[in-house]
Amino acid sequence: MSSIIDENNYYGGEQDVTEAVRIRLYPTREQKKKINQNIGNRGFIWNKMLGKIKYENVKPTQKNLNKILNELKIEYSFLEKSESSSRQQVFIDLIKAYNKHKKEKNVGFPKFKSEENPNISFRIQANNNNIRLNERKNRIQVPTIGKIKFKTSEEHKQKIQESKINNMTIKLENGIYYGILNLNTKFKPMKHKYRAVGIDIGIRRPLTCSDGLKIEELDLTKEEQNIKYYQREMSKKEPGSRRYLIAQQKYGKAMNRKINKKNDQYHKITRNIVKNNQVIALETLSIKGWFKNKRWAPKLQKISLYEIMRQLKYKSERNNRKLIQVGRFFPSSQKCSNCGYQYFDLRLGEEEWICPQCGKHHDRDLNASINIKNEGLRLILDEIIKTIPDRYCHGLRCAGIGSKVLTFHSC
Repeated sequence: MSSIIDENNYYGGEQDVTEAVRIRLYPTREQKKKINQNIGNRGFIWNKMLGKIKYENVKPTQKNLNKILNELKIEYSFLEKSESSSRQQVFIDLIKAYNKHKKEKNVGFPKFKSEENPNISFRIQANNNNIRLNERKNRIQVPTIGKIKFKTSEEHKQKIQESKINNMTIKLENGIYYGILNLNTKFKPMKHKYRAVGIDIGIRRPLTCSDGLKIEELDLTKEEQNIKYYQREMSKKEPGSRRYLIAQQKYGKAMNRKINKKNDQYHKITRNIVKNNQVIALETLSIKGWFKNKRWAPKLQKISLYEIMRQLKYKSERNNRKLIQVGRFFPSSQKCSNCGYQYFDLRLGEEEWICPQCGKHHDRDLNASINIKNEGLRLILDEIIKTIPDRYCHGLRCAGIGSKVLTFHSC
């Protein structure tokens, strides 16, 4: 009998995907004024529309908000200085934010924009090749702003040149300008791997994999010391003065250095996990619940567990990997991965324990990751068997980890 799951379903040729490419922008003084004008106008329009929705009970539909935008353009002439599609994008984003609030319980009502927010942006839609690279590929043409100098890798430059640009978001983050290009591009998934991995996510050690890989917390002591130093420097100076702005710029660079170092490590780790495993099993965690613990919250903020999980999810989906999350109350730490005995007396601080039944010595996190892997494979097998008609269920077995995972053979 042939296998139920065909390997070719997991790996094929190039696929059409939507991808975001981030580039560093180096605008001139005049271009900075235009960018800041667009950012300011976006915040102004957002606050005016949100005020109408919140205090005048205007229904947030495209028709109503477009009417408000037209009235604002007549009343405030400075709005004409911003790019037309960036103005329209404001009410599109506002409608999305409002609808998300209505549909999801944990999402709050849209908030008013503030000048104190260090991460502000605006978006321009690409039409008729109005956003494009120049011939030398060292400047990008943007409507109403002009040709902006930028830097990125040669690989990204080539990708931008060969792809269709949907839109561009220009962002001011800690005093540094970035451009995020949304592209329609080609993507080739990673090759199929006949391996599975379980991942235990924790506070003491961010990641522990069932294959023995342990990811310790990244040392950001130097970066955090620099951030605190420049915060103190800013507090000693008059806001808006020349020296204050210099200290603010240095503070922004220190913040970006910390963020980039963390993101670089997480991208390398998650890429390595996705590249080498076909099945990735994770815990179902209540990270928001963890933040309620005052002792855990500062460390959770440092290690950004949600970002690790987000990267694993989208990279698994893009590369045709199977990512599964085991039940939230599955006793991964208490269960012996060797004999299945559940050790109820395991304390929160115990890093190692010996199974009373089989005598196996366990590293708490490693044992949990092995149990998560086994439980993930069991859930996948149950999921597949449910889809097989009863007449085909007899005489089937699933190959183990050492063979082809998720491939059925007749006994």
